[in-house]
Amino acid sequence: MKNFLSSYTFKKILWIIGGIAVVFLIFGFGVMIGYHSAIFSSSWGRNYYRNFYGNGPQNGPMGEFIARTPFNDHGVTGSVIDVSSSTISIRDNDNDERSIAVSSDTIIKKMDNTISVDMINIGDRIAAIGEPNENGQVRARFVRVFDASSSMPLPPVSPLMP
Repeated sequence: MKNFLSSYTFKKILWIIGGIAVVFLIFGFGVMIGYHSAIFSSSWGRNYYRNFYGNGPQNGPMGEFIARTPFNDHGVTGSVIDVSSSTISIRDNDNDERSIAVSSDTIIKKMDNTISVDMINIGDRIAAIGEPNENGQVRARFVRVFDASSSMPLPPVSPLMP
């Protein structure tokens, strides 16, 4: 028995068993990552419409689809209703509240001047351009600030609107 434990065949068997164990660990790790990725995708997909378009489409009394203009998830315009160091809350032209995430990389302009987020006042009109984040916010790259007294053009009306 002592000769077998120190033999080349026994060492080869241990290496093969160890290799198989490593392969199973790597496979299990891949399955775990895939599972978490699938859960994230499912949750994101389940909440997509609510995050970007509100509570969802409505059916009319005769079953027809009553559509509303969908949110633009890459930009938003409206009146400022709340400002913090990392977010700006606005009320858009459809009277929906939207949240804009700002960071130190966000360029904020008022006229020709670059300003900071703390110089934005409640009631100011803004237009923000960026991309959507996982929280349903527009992560702003650029924000243009207009005085509360200025007028901004309304977005084009969707042909689906009644």
